[in-house]
Amino acid sequence: MKQFGGSPGSRNGRPGFLFVDTIYGDGGESAKEMIAASIRVFAVLLVSCHACAGEDALSEATRAMALAKEGKYDLAIQHYKAALRLDSHIPGLYLNLGLAYFKSKRLPEASKSFEEAVRADPGGFQARALLGMSYYGCSRYADAAVQLKAAASVQPDNLELRYTLAQSYLLSSQNPEALAEFRFLLSKNPDSAPVHVLLGEALDASNRTEEATAEFEAAVKATPAPPETHFGLGYLYWKQQRFGDASREFEAELKAQPQHAQALTYLGDSEIHLDRDTEAAAHLRRALAIDAKNRLAQLDFGIVLAARNQLDEAARGFREAIRLDASKPDAHYRLGRLLRSLGREEEAQAEFEKVKSLASEEPPPPLVRLSGRQLP
Repeated sequence: MKQFGGSPGSRNGRPGFLFVDTIYGDGGESAKEMIAASIRVFAVLLVSCHACAGEDALSEATRAMALAKEGKYDLAIQHYKAALRLDSHIPGLYLNLGLAYFKSKRLPEASKSFEEAVRADPGGFQARALLGMSYYGCSRYADAAVQLKAAASVQPDNLELRYTLAQSYLLSSQNPEALAEFRFLLSKNPDSAPVHVLLGEALDASNRTEEATAEFEAAVKATPAPPETHFGLGYLYWKQQRFGDASREFEAELKAQPQHAQALTYLGDSEIHLDRDTEAAAHLRRALAIDAKNRLAQLDFGIVLAARNQLDEAARGFREAIRLDASKPDAHYRLGRLLRSLGREEEAQAEFEKVKSLASEEPPPPLVRLSGRQLP
């Protein structure tokens, strides 16, 4: 069976997928075929409506379609809009204007055109699917899910469509619906590593971390495993305080991606828990060289320096962690302890008071939040 789906973490942190890749220029065949079909449908409609539209409007629309076929989407858009000004009732015109915007990566404008196309033909599959894809590209995941669900009701076995629908549910925190979709996809292709990964993310977001771990363990057995899979499994182990297992997975991710700042950070943190401060320091230095605004790396490097009795340097690390996010109590607490050890009781007490005023330490975020490179 054909593998469907892409890898998590691609394209600025959003999970990868075939169905919507046409937005970015090299997508799956199903989406390309759907766009080609939309153009063919419009060509038929254009021929059939000579009697109901002015010649100037038809001329503009025909010119626009020819330009779109040549990949000259900006010029095509101008002619489609001119045709609409002359006669907005030509069938398929809004759909093809949307396609031109869509292929030129102007997704907000594409969405508006597809909305008009859906209003003109509420039962049409193509306009619904493309509207959902456009919403997804605009990060309007809840809106995308509504449209893609409607499209999937017309083509329930369109796996690329169902994959994108599942991601839309996941990224809009509709976790039960995401779980159901990913389980459906696995029933069609049990060996799909990307679906195991995203099902794992959905399970983790539902606080079912042990089940999520099992999905990631299945994903890493794929050859090759998608990028970020070892990191994701390591993070799930880390959340369960399985620091030895976590270190192994972070190291595996770093073999493929040596500059992976998150993997370096959580590997360093795991090494601290395993009382391997020398190794931790090396990983944390590398993480900070890549991203000095990495709060957890600043905090952990301060912990390592404090253990080495390099207290001034440690204090700088704790203060930088506080500067990056003063709402976290951990850095205030560490700085307070350090200041107390130096006999600076008044300053230490001020830090402890801040700890009291802040909310209790939050649980680690779900893995899906980390896919946008949001370090805690």
